[in-house]
Amino acid sequence: MKRLVITGIIAIGVLFLGVVGANTNKQNSTQTDSAAPAAVVVPKKVIPTCDGTTVTTTCTLDGATYKTYLYHPAVVEKSHTETVTTYQEEVTGYCTLCNDGSRSPSCATGSGTCSHHGGVAQWNAPITSNVPVNSAKTVVDAAAQDAYYEKVVE
Repeated sequence: MKRLVITGIIAIGVLFLGVVGANTNKQNSTQTDSAAPAAVVVPKKVIPTCDGTTVTTTCTLDGATYKTYLYHPAVVEKSHTETVTTYQEEVTGYCTLCNDGSRSPSCATGSGTCSHHGGVAQWNAPITSNVPVNSAKTVVDAAAQDAYYEKVVE
């Protein structure tokens, strides 16, 4: 009888271990199926294109490979505007011109005008004056410069 009990206990233990082992294998097989080993991808050696904003090593620009370069961005023209005053001779009025080069103080047109100055040289002679003319002039402080790459180390 003892032998039967021991054999029964061993059988139950084996049966229990068989069920537990089967569940463990099932879980392990499920995990390995979903996490299949990925193919190893070897990255190609890519030479970066010069991005133009930072110092980069080993990049390609216009077919030439630079080990190190420095990008200098384009610079806009710096300028300011000044007002320039020039003078232009314009007719500002008309008056009687006497023979001696003086003008009649009242710009008279009747008889006796310029009688003490040798007579009248011209009636309604134009009077000219230098009139200021203002214009804007742009003065370039620093010329514009295109973007360029400076090779630092070959």
